Amino acid sequence: MEVGEPDVRYRLEKMFKQEACERSLTSILVWSDYMEFILRQQQGKLPYLYLPFHGKGGARAFFTTRLGGVSRGCYSSLNLGYHTGDQTDAVTVNRRLAAQTLGINDERFVTVDQVHGDRVLAIESERDVVAKKGSMADAMVTHLQDVALTILCADCQAVYIYDPLQRVIAVAHAGWRGTVTRVAANCLQVMAHLYGSRPRDCRTALSPAAGFCCYEVGESVCAAVKEAFPGLWQGLLAKKDTDRWHFNISQANSLVLQDAGVIKENICISKLCTICRQDIFFSHRGSKGATGRMAAVLVQ
Repeated sequence: MEVGEPDVRYRLEKMFKQEACERSLTSILVWSDYMEFILRQQQGKLPYLYLPFHGKGGARAFFTTRLGGVSRGCYSSLNLGYHTGDQTDAVTVNRRLAAQTLGINDERFVTVDQVHGDRVLAIESERDVVAKKGSMADAMVTHLQDVALTILCADCQAVYIYDPLQRVIAVAHAGWRGTVTRVAANCLQVMAHLYGSRPRDCRTALSPAAGFCCYEVGESVCAAVKEAFPGLWQGLLAKKDTDRWHFNISQANSLVLQDAGVIKENICISKLCTICRQDIFFSHRGSKGATGRMAAVLVQ
């Protein structure tokens, strides 16, 4: 499907108009100096979600959709994950298209081997930009300019962190495991240790992910959530229409950030559910495992 087709533009525009109408006054006031994730789509280029941190000259957060690429079948069409079973050549083309659309040099993207853990990788030098690509980790931190920290997602949540005072950025891959092990808090600790960042100065955002409406979990996940959030888990777990528990991963990651010292008003949370919106996003759960990956990118 071509990006410029009217039905694609209509679906995207409708999605964001609907989300804007659903926001409460509180969420609108959360970032008085910033913006929520917004749609960007230039003629002939890929659509993507965009969040400018701290206005012009600050960090830029991106989140790709599944639209506009060359992959076929369950990977249709902008699959950015090599590990998914998709054709390598197709993923390479998709990554090139994404880089061109976002205006970032291919060589400046840094990805890691995500293992649903809590390890944070520090990119401290230009040498690290090359040498540490593909390292086993689920989060990255850097003070370098024009380095695009990139996490791949398909229901898991990406956590974006930006310190505008020390000019440090971090991005984390937080599925339920990364959430209960507080990978986002680990990022803040590394930022503080290496660069003197203070959580209260940081601006943060949580990407589209599996929503509370759809994210069903079993007893083992419930037990992990209860252990990680004693006294607070009742607001994170609930039984909906079935006997299955549902997990509010966005609220959980918001609590992780707040517990680490981030001001609540400096946390931007996307309301978009990747399982509900498989017309726009890839969903590992929604597709029962066979699907592509979106990219969460943070650069300054």
